[in-house]
Amino acid sequence: MRTRQPENPGTCSLCGAGSTPRKILSHLATCAPAHDAPGRGRTLVQLRFRPAGGSRYWLHLEAGADAPLEDVDALLRNVWLECCGHLSAFFVGREELSMEAKVGSVLAVPGFRFDYKYDFGSTTVLAGAVVGTRKGSLGTVQARLLARNNFAPEPCSKCSAPASVLCTVCLESGEAEKAFFCDQHSQDHHCSTWETFLPVVNSPRMGVCGYSG
Repeated sequence: MRTRQPENPGTCSLCGAGSTPRKILSHLATCAPAHDAPGRGRTLVQLRFRPAGGSRYWLHLEAGADAPLEDVDALLRNVWLECCGHLSAFFVGREELSMEAKVGSVLAVPGFRFDYKYDFGSTTVLAGAVVGTRKGSLGTVQARLLARNNFAPEPCSKCSAPASVLCTVCLESGEAEKAFFCDQHSQDHHCSTWETFLPVVNSPRMGVCGYSG
């Protein structure tokens, strides 16, 4: 039986308040409008992303309904994914959406689900959902981060200290439980050099390709 991943608590990126994944929606319902920029309001779309099949990592963002999907793509890359300039795409089922499509024309129905993929070699797949829409102002930006999960590093495989690096050799061989090390125990790991270590970071792309956060 597969063990369900715990849902990490998170932090509002607008005010710094802590929250749980269940309570963040009610928090953002009042916090996001309170942090709008001056100016004429427009329709904004709130989106939630999690890695496909997991709930440990999560984030919420909002984008102008008139913004192209490439602006959402840019935010996801900046916060969670960018390592080597890989290709990416949004999908509804098997249909790939144009990056030039407006957010409000393809992702505006609350509860609507879609997928996002970054890197078509070592692919990171995110499950996206439309949380809702509202009227507000983001000023000159097209999309902004609203909240994300807190950083909760894996424990070192040799002690209880938080791990700072992981061994990609162990991770790729299926021995994830042996792949994480604190600074002290990474010095003695037998199958790694510093070239095969990657940092432990707050991202579903941790340990993939050359991602360093």
